[in-house]
Amino acid sequence: MKEVGKRKFKVQQKSSIGSIANARLYSFIGVLGIIVFAVSWRGCIGGVSFSVDETNINPATLAFNSERAFDFLVKQVEFGPRVPGTEESVKTQNFIAQKLQEAGAKVLRQKFSVTYRGKTYQMANVIGIVKGKSERKVLLCAHYDTRPVADQDPNPENRNKPIPGANDGASGVAVLLEIAQVLKTHQPPRTVVFAFFDGEDLGDIEDGGMFFGSKHFARNLTVDGINLKAEMGVLLDMVGDRDFKSNDEWYSRFYALQVVSGLVQAAQKLGYSRYFFQPPTLTILDDHVPLNEIAGIPTANIIDFDYPYWHTLQDTPDKCSPQTLSIVGKTVLQWLMSQQR
Repeated sequence: MKEVGKRKFKVQQKSSIGSIANARLYSFIGVLGIIVFAVSWRGCIGGVSFSVDETNINPATLAFNSERAFDFLVKQVEFGPRVPGTEESVKTQNFIAQKLQEAGAKVLRQKFSVTYRGKTYQMANVIGIVKGKSERKVLLCAHYDTRPVADQDPNPENRNKPIPGANDGASGVAVLLEIAQVLKTHQPPRTVVFAFFDGEDLGDIEDGGMFFGSKHFARNLTVDGINLKAEMGVLLDMVGDRDFKSNDEWYSRFYALQVVSGLVQAAQKLGYSRYFFQPPTLTILDDHVPLNEIAGIPTANIIDFDYPYWHTLQDTPDKCSPQTLSIVGKTVLQWLMSQQR
């Protein structure tokens, strides 16, 4: 388990976005619990078995390929740290765009520049649109960038080095790319907007150095003449940890209670209730806050930040699991496919 000090730092880092933080920063209650399930790098979840009536599960849910999703995670890490404005970032953008195109999605790039601490960064959100049976839209999103400094590494000599970002960056992207592959052969009831954000983890909360991509997206919902405003959304952040349990989260419940309830119901059908929106309720500012407060898109955040390798050089693929990606991906798919047209 992480020491309490690091947990508090994580909440602080994810819980301020300019002036919003001053109005809505709440302390969390209690101590984070951990559900531990023994897994190897590509092993199964040890000691845990699920008895699920598959007649109640959508075929799209069962089509989620955990090994392919994990390969997507590993591929991103192989590019190197995906710091905004770098060659590795561009390679990742191209990879995401390629996989979206292979899934039959219409791909858009939302380019913008950011000046932070005297340096200008060229950034881009990568967007994919998968046509559903209706024009009503659902947003699925994650950030693909990685933090340029390992400021939580136990070795002080590593703290100015960029992190690999297997869980904090690559995991959410991997789940969404696999969901896109599934939707190629299982048309969703609503049109799905996939948004992959840049610049989530560039700098520090105190001087507004985070969530650049989601803030730009939230303020510019029309791209190449296409209106991307969705009726609801789900954000995935740090969803690959082998010891996975997503935290109940205040902003998600305040702005997107219907989405949270739907995800919980989907998890129940799959036998995954223990992994989602578990108490205590934490207040986390993340990419979902500008989506809720600026764009007006009710968006829930699936995040597990009780992760001892957060912002360290040890955030590598061996700390993640295909089974965790599957738990998250199948739950989101089951929720998505249950939406009314």
